[in-house]
Amino acid sequence: MKRTSAQKQMIKNTLKELDHPTAAELYEEIRKAYPQISLGTVYRNLNSMADAGEILRISFPDIPDRYDPNIHEHCHVACVKCGKVFDTNPLPQDLINQIAEKTQEITGVKIIDQILFLRGVCKECRGFGNDED
Repeated sequence: MKRTSAQKQMIKNTLKELDHPTAAELYEEIRKAYPQISLGTVYRNLNSMADAGEILRISFPDIPDRYDPNIHEHCHVACVKCGKVFDTNPLPQDLINQIAEKTQEITGVKIIDQILFLRGVCKECRGFGNDED
């Protein structure tokens, strides 16, 4: 196995163990088992995999990109205070389909993918369940 392939596989495996990590978080986790890996190698592989559609790159303004091995249609929400990203499963797929259909109807753009991104403030940042703000 080529070194690059081994590094890519290690990144994929570690990505599956973490919850929407940043490249830096992924790098720190991988370094525990493979101290020789560089942050640049992690970034290059993540970008390559995201560009190839093997993983999702989740980009929100004002927070570092996060990565998700789940490339299937689903919804993410990001906390604008702490930067954590959550899957909103089980958000009903028919609701996501309705949003896509209505968007297509309004804009005339043929929707080919349905990955929804929302922003808000998580429970922890609001003070454990306080719905104000």
